Amino acid sequence: MKSRKKIFIMIFTLFIVLCLAGCKKETYTNSFNVYYTNSDINKLVSVSYGTNQTDTYSTIGELLNQMNTVQKSNDVVVIKKEYVSIDKYEIIDNIANIYFNQEYYNMNSTRQALFRGAVVKTLTQIAGIDYVMFYVDNIPVTYLDGATIGMMSASDFIDADGNSVSDLQWSDLSLYFANAKGDKLVKENFSVAYSRNVSIERAIVEQLIKGPDTTSDGMTLPANLKLLNISVKDGICYVNLNSEFLTEIVNVSSSIPIYSIVDSLCELSNIDKVQFLINGDSKKVYRETISLEAPFEMNTDIIYQNNQ
Repeated sequence: MKSRKKIFIMIFTLFIVLCLAGCKKETYTNSFNVYYTNSDINKLVSVSYGTNQTDTYSTIGELLNQMNTVQKSNDVVVIKKEYVSIDKYEIIDNIANIYFNQEYYNMNSTRQALFRGAVVKTLTQIAGIDYVMFYVDNIPVTYLDGATIGMMSASDFIDADGNSVSDLQWSDLSLYFANAKGDKLVKENFSVAYSRNVSIERAIVEQLIKGPDTTSDGMTLPANLKLLNISVKDGICYVNLNSEFLTEIVNVSSSIPIYSIVDSLCELSNIDKVQFLINGDSKKVYRETISLEAPFEMNTDIIYQNNQ
């Protein structure tokens, strides 16, 4: 009887040990947020992923492969279409260069923007990777207007109102900042992420206040400037700013701050003119020379050209 009792205790103990071993949570050397899109293909969603991989090159490959892995949830969707292939990838200093086939351009612009954001936000979590650059047929990827996108960092995918990335929608935009001399505007292309509750016009002005992505281009607006309100009616965008716009002077030509906003907003198809208001009042004069009473139209003469 005692022998049978001992056997029972041993079996029970072994059973408990096996159960505890099975319940033990697996630990990983590194954990990442891998980005996908939702079922409506209009925002990013992330899924936590663990790996014991420590080599940077191998980690890039593993994360890219995971981004292409179908998930259990119906609202977690792989962004890259099956016909788009990654030919190769490489690391140069702190830049991950990803090479795609020509089919990349067959994805629509929304999907391309989402995919760029997903890859950049996923890969720049890896220690030592600060930038990602896309290539198609060994040529840098371009925006729809033919401008080269270049190196992308996680900060390029702008959250215009402090929202989590899963609450954002995405657009490719052209914004105008000052050149080194401060007498011309320079065009910068952004993939802008902004809340579905925030207008694209507000996202544009707030990014202009935040400043350019490159060190070669300069601020056009005071850093503490506040956008009080913005709206569009009959092709005119009404931009209501606080008094910092008049009192805080940025070291650029007088017309640069005005047309930094005007030209950036007039890139949108629904805007032809921009009307400025300061604390709700348009009867103001900027830098003692420029009246704000009438709406402003896009000024292409102030944009820097490569032959200048």
